[in-house]
Amino acid sequence: MNESEPRWAVAILAAGKGTRMQSDLPKVLHRLAGRTLIDHVVDLALEVARPHDVMVVVGHGADQVAAAVRERGVSEILQEPQLGTGDALRVALDGLAGRPTEHILVLSGDVPLLRAESLRRLMEPVVAGAAAALLTAELAEPGAYGRVLRCDDGSVARIVEAGDANDHELAVREVNAGVYAFDRRAVTKKIAGLDTDNVQGEYYLTDVAAALRGDGRRVAAVRLGDPDEMQGVNTRADLARAGRLLNDRVLIGLMATGVTIRDPRTTWIDREAEIGRETVIEPGVVLRGGCRVGDGARIGANCVLESAAVGAGEVVPPLTYLTGE
Repeated sequence: MNESEPRWAVAILAAGKGTRMQSDLPKVLHRLAGRTLIDHVVDLALEVARPHDVMVVVGHGADQVAAAVRERGVSEILQEPQLGTGDALRVALDGLAGRPTEHILVLSGDVPLLRAESLRRLMEPVVAGAAAALLTAELAEPGAYGRVLRCDDGSVARIVEAGDANDHELAVREVNAGVYAFDRRAVTKKIAGLDTDNVQGEYYLTDVAAALRGDGRRVAAVRLGDPDEMQGVNTRADLARAGRLLNDRVLIGLMATGVTIRDPRTTWIDREAEIGRETVIEPGVVLRGGCRVGDGARIGANCVLESAAVGAGEVVPPLTYLTGE
């Protein structure tokens, strides 16, 4: 981060129960590509903010989630009771009091696929003077996502939650991705005026857009080129789909550096792995944790390696289980 650039805070909303996961483990602590969901989101936050300026809002499973994020050097604050996303941001802003940040980003602890480049695109309109900006995507089947209604100039008029939308609004295919950038002073003022006049009886963060528009402030929308980035994790099926998408990214990145992967469909490699050029990975290989593989190695078919080291030029026979722990 450039010291001359505007200083950003980040609020990560991670207080939800995650009932549909059918798990005793808090949703954001489920693992994807070898790391917890919340770890992936904290990684993203630290791309644009100092650890001191990152606040994680915890609720269900608060002690476990708080312990996990403290290891990353960021702060946490309890939302109790959970009264919606608008209330969660209010809690985060209270926790960030005293940090001299001009702007704030709002991320969700269960959205692990967002790229730093998309986040920086979102930040640009706010730095340029907009009161807020939100990420959107155009979906063939918008489903339960909130619809983004635009003004004639392309800015955001308001966001309508699917449960509160009429038929005309439900026909809109541009949806809210649930990732926001705000002028901190502007959003702090408007958060205090939110109400719960909606189907869920909660404080909607999305209502801030209309409130800012009412003051004549601009709310920008930044459309994602790849809607998969907004993939959230609410069920085990979502976790599996997000895992496949993230694994594809890892494999494509490795192949771009000179690693041969015979069958990407059956190869699973965690993000922490380091693999040298000219290495060949046969079908059915699983590399978990921080594996280290030297240049020119060969990993035979159906091997499983866990935090293991393989030297340059070394051949690991098929059907090998190898651990460095």
